[in-house]
Amino acid sequence: MERILNQHALIYLAFLSTVFLLDLFTKHLAESFIKEDIQVLPFLKLVLVYNKGVAFGLLSDAPDWLRILVLLGVPPIAIVFTFFYTVKSRDWLVSLSMGAIGGGALGNFYDRLILGEVRDFIYFSYGKFSYPAFNVADSMISIGIVLFLLRETLFKRYRLN
Repeated sequence: MERILNQHALIYLAFLSTVFLLDLFTKHLAESFIKEDIQVLPFLKLVLVYNKGVAFGLLSDAPDWLRILVLLGVPPIAIVFTFFYTVKSRDWLVSLSMGAIGGGALGNFYDRLILGEVRDFIYFSYGKFSYPAFNVADSMISIGIVLFLLRETLFKRYRLN
């Protein structure tokens, strides 16, 4: 019988834990030090906002029962899915990308479960362009998805040639 905690699962768990702890640490720093907006670069501000919704504030105005069901139900499913996908794939890049997604999901899940909202503090804007505030967890989820899609695309192209 195959061991469930193979090398790739351990990479996944280590990266998930690192992302989760880094997310919590940066959110703590944001709450401790951002009392008013801090202009870092012409296009980058540190702001402290609390988001009750999903990405970009979606579901912020939804009924509480629906918001709670989605916001507290989806992250555990994502974490379980990314773990088992990693175990099955046995690929180090999948381990890292799924760990980034799982760690980000866990970071925002923690905020929702403990605080009832997610702490966001990174804000990009330039001229009329404005991107909603986000955090390290959001960034790692996005990076994990991009890494996974690049791996899948490049791998399939390589196999076809």
